[in-house]
Amino acid sequence: MIKLKIDRTDGGSLRQTSKGLEAQRHAYVTGIKQLRDAIEHPDLPRVGHPHPQLTHLVVNSITAKPDGPNAANITITYHDPSGNGDHPKVSIDTALRQHTTETDLDGNRITVSYSNTGEDVDMIAQGARVSVLRPQTQLTFTRLENAHPAKTAKTYAGTINRSSIFQGAPQTWLCTSIDATSDDGGNSFLVTYQFQYNASGWQPTVSYTDPKTNRPPADLVADVGIKQVELYRLEEFKNLGLGS
Repeated sequence: MIKLKIDRTDGGSLRQTSKGLEAQRHAYVTGIKQLRDAIEHPDLPRVGHPHPQLTHLVVNSITAKPDGPNAANITITYHDPSGNGDHPKVSIDTALRQHTTETDLDGNRITVSYSNTGEDVDMIAQGARVSVLRPQTQLTFTRLENAHPAKTAKTYAGTINRSSIFQGAPQTWLCTSIDATSDDGGNSFLVTYQFQYNASGWQPTVSYTDPKTNRPPADLVADVGIKQVELYRLEEFKNLGLGS
């Protein structure tokens, strides 16, 4: 009869490495005919299973060494596949991206005027659209998760923040992607979240265009000739537990 004793007190270890914590647990199996019987014991954790206390660590390898003809010492090694410990890895990238606007830096509408007679009374004003390079910041978070990320991805990808987060005002962060990979058959996932920042907000502004000039009139009335359209759904990004 095969018997297993796990977590022997004379060999467990924990060490800090450049890639995070690494832990080892030990077990002893008797009554086996071959080493494979020891590794495949149903009470042993499998590759990818979380550590019983340090749940951000998962089984990386299981090693069995014979101890006589019918027994074996087993070493269970845990590592952090994200390489970041308990906290998600964070990276920040800021680049200039082209943006079309009808307002200047102070929020005033951009207009130009012309008089075919040179007289002020004959001056005709019209609105203008210009292209400008504005900085946009991308935040990337990576962390190990035990839950399947499909539901999270469906809920948050393509939405904007309901409340202030990541030092940004409401509706300034867009969740552009949530990706995940699993190296252990779905027991754990390395999940990557990406967010894009837009200081002007992500809900688009539309305006009437004069079909004769193909430009917006200079005297558009707010919420009539020019208005903001609600196209992005709002979600509470703080519920993701990535920061505040």
